Amino acid sequence: MPNPKLKERQIEIFRTIMATGSLTVAARHLGVSQPSLSTAIKRLEDQLGIALFARISGRLVPTQEAELILAEVEHVHQQSEILSDVIYSIARGDASTFRFGSTPSLGARLIPKALKRLQQQGTAGTFYSDSLSQRDVRDYLLFGQGACVATIAEVNDPVIQTVPIATAGLVCVVPAGHPLAGRRSVRPADLSDEQLISFGATTTHGLLIDQTYQRWGETRKTAVYVHFVDAALAFVAERIGISVLDAFSAIDCDVHGLVAIPIENSASVSAYVHVCDRRPRQKGVDSLITALREIAAAVTNTQAGAKIDE
Repeated sequence: MPNPKLKERQIEIFRTIMATGSLTVAARHLGVSQPSLSTAIKRLEDQLGIALFARISGRLVPTQEAELILAEVEHVHQQSEILSDVIYSIARGDASTFRFGSTPSLGARLIPKALKRLQQQGTAGTFYSDSLSQRDVRDYLLFGQGACVATIAEVNDPVIQTVPIATAGLVCVVPAGHPLAGRRSVRPADLSDEQLISFGATTTHGLLIDQTYQRWGETRKTAVYVHFVDAALAFVAERIGISVLDAFSAIDCDVHGLVAIPIENSASVSAYVHVCDRRPRQKGVDSLITALREIAAAVTNTQAGAKIDE
């Protein structure tokens, strides 16, 4: 047989007594007589089958069970207040949520810069930024987990709309002070004696890098394989080797003691924002697209001749 549900008034009485530590003060606060309050607490104890308070030297002392119950009551009370605030915020129209995803190349530097701008513009009250692998992008959009996804790869699906953001090239990332660090540009042949930190041949980066090497009649020799650009950058910072990345991933790499050098005649790397045509388009999507385009224009022109797509 299920336990009888506690009434809000019972919880209010218990919480007030715990807060005041006195039946007399609690009764005055609740606007009831002390005898009726004592009766209410006795009924609550009978219902729960435990003692909530003990009289010790004339003082009302809560039991250990009462202390544990109070902790749960306070937690629920706080959640209720938060819920109330959220509901009123929605009613005022100032509690919008914008959820979107990105793959690591754009999520490392471009997305944080764009998100800061969206925050300053008040695009939404709450943001959710999800980091995704390329294979998860389609389902993320089709099942409505987020409003859009920013990537450096296209998504071939009839219900996914792809919006071009910007185009850049590949760069070679080396530690400051490396013999190549002073070069204005490099070719794959210049990297032949280096320990290359790179990506598998079937990944987006791997395909772009191999395409660039083939243009120069060179074969890529990888010493350390990684899956994500942040790992490649971290390994270069530890002077394990050098890496070839898209220019978007290497934005502001100098703050980590790294140098990004454009690779001559490299494959073109495009940044995109993908949305699902079957779902309503949130205003935050267009705000994100605009922010990404403006930031890409500002920070990658000096690195690899980025072109912004309109």
